[in-house]
Amino acid sequence: MNLREKIVGQFSELSPELQRAAEFSLQNANQLVVQSMRAFAVEAGVKPATLLRLAQRLGYNGWGELKDAFIDDIGLRNDTYVSKAEKLIAKGTQPQLYDEVFSAHQANLAFTQNENQAEMEQAVTLLDAADNVYICGFRASFPIAWSLFYVYRLFNRQVSLIDGLASNIEVFTRELTAQDCVLLTSFAPYSRESLDVLHAAQQSGAKIIAITDSPVSPLAQAADCTLLFSIDSPSFFPSVVSGMGLAECLLAMLVARHGRDAVHKIENAERYLIESGAYVVPGKS
Repeated sequence: MNLREKIVGQFSELSPELQRAAEFSLQNANQLVVQSMRAFAVEAGVKPATLLRLAQRLGYNGWGELKDAFIDDIGLRNDTYVSKAEKLIAKGTQPQLYDEVFSAHQANLAFTQNENQAEMEQAVTLLDAADNVYICGFRASFPIAWSLFYVYRLFNRQVSLIDGLASNIEVFTRELTAQDCVLLTSFAPYSRESLDVLHAAQQSGAKIIAITDSPVSPLAQAADCTLLFSIDSPSFFPSVVSGMGLAECLLAMLVARHGRDAVHKIENAERYLIESGAYVVPGKS
């Protein structure tokens, strides 16, 4: 049982003050691991002694041990990219690495398919009911977010991508309302920008969909709907193949839900792309 699972499992047994500290810690793990107990307590709105009691309640001797557990939990120490890359070098050019990579993709896709059928229907319903949809994913999660945005935009004009360009996150988050839906994707170690958007979505009352790697990730803990994907890979970097699979499935189901209206909008978009010269058409210069 990892730290997040331990906190979730004991959450209902904690006092209200410890619950407040535990919830803030889960949602702000990236800050917790770099701050002193006193500084983090100020941000959490609790006394330093409360954080100490939380650590002890979870079976740790003190703040230092709790911080170490969070460091391990968000992937900042064990199995770093460097250590995984070193293992790849040690393997040399073994022919089986090719098969290992694609076998991992297949296993990740199978896990993802088995985990999300009911949740996928819920995600489609939340997106379909929203006045505006905001999608975000940073760093290695960006391909998932971009794919969702690019294709979704073909049949829904009310979709925006929060990409952080020129530090523009607040341009979108200041517009959020309870009638909107925010779809976030991230995996450990979780990006600070994603958590910033998550907090803004919570404050606005917007619905939250998380595409993430764990049911106890900071995104999943705050989400109205969570779609899980596996990031396992024999390579040095986490795999996003099954996350892309979720994106493609979600888009297909949204088109099916929207029906003829979606088909009409896709037809218009496709016609424009061809007529504008964006696509290379055989036989035309």
